[in-house]
Amino acid sequence: MLEEVLKWFEAHKAALIANIPNFIIGAVVLIILIWLIWYFKSKRRRRHFRFHWHHFTYAIGLRKIMSRRYVGKVHVHENFDPLVDFLPHRHIIFNEETLEDPNLIRKQVLFKLYRIADKLPEGVNLKIYKTFRSRIKMSESFESVIAQITAENPEIGRHEAMKLAKFKTDDPKGSMGGHETGGAVDVALCNDKGEDFNYGTRFHEYNDSTFTYSSHITKEQRRNRKKLVKLMKKEGFINFPGEWWHFSYGDRMWAAYKGKRNGGIYGSAEIDTGQGQYGFTIPVTRTKFEKRK
Repeated sequence: MLEEVLKWFEAHKAALIANIPNFIIGAVVLIILIWLIWYFKSKRRRRHFRFHWHHFTYAIGLRKIMSRRYVGKVHVHENFDPLVDFLPHRHIIFNEETLEDPNLIRKQVLFKLYRIADKLPEGVNLKIYKTFRSRIKMSESFESVIAQITAENPEIGRHEAMKLAKFKTDDPKGSMGGHETGGAVDVALCNDKGEDFNYGTRFHEYNDSTFTYSSHITKEQRRNRKKLVKLMKKEGFINFPGEWWHFSYGDRMWAAYKGKRNGGIYGSAEIDTGQGQYGFTIPVTRTKFEKRK
């Protein structure tokens, strides 16, 4: 038997040597196929891959925005950074009409905003439109949107109206938003009178120009947006591409746009304790008020 094998080898020796590169390539391909079968056999790894593929297509520009579905798949490992009062700064202007009282924000996020404000030249200020948003206010806003949708479309029921409302405002029972974590902030740059620089739209004005890198804005508006994004990114914030004014740090959206499926550090700051009552799940360090109003 051995002699026959040796004779066959001698007869085909030249062909075998010539095809060594093909054998190596075939072996590598086989190993890769076996590895891929093993890798995708796991549901957890398949979910992991889909998330990172979704982020990759966003990063290279094939999609303008990451799906809420994938933002919701981010895992949060709460670091219990406390909520604190947003104290004044000479280069920060508060928009009282849109801010909730008390004006709370995560401590590390506050320090980041202070560092941004410290770098602003005279005549330029950081205007704060929205920071932490309580579940109570979210519930009120959600019900208001449902009522508006129902009034405009009397033929649909509450269940359908709730589905439509989720496209316009955050669901208080959900956990994908950023403002309820205290890690998201809506901002703009403005002059000393509190007048926003030209961004193409006003805060919370939704149209084709609302997207951060919209093609429907002027060079000046694009330049102002890029300046705002650059300032915020230097301190680790990410911008939500669907709203030029929305930035976040530490929440699910921040982790998703960073490509960190297990990277969220800020979860919801409140939990539903029943019958429309909510309680904080993280420390709240008050300086201006003894307790939350």
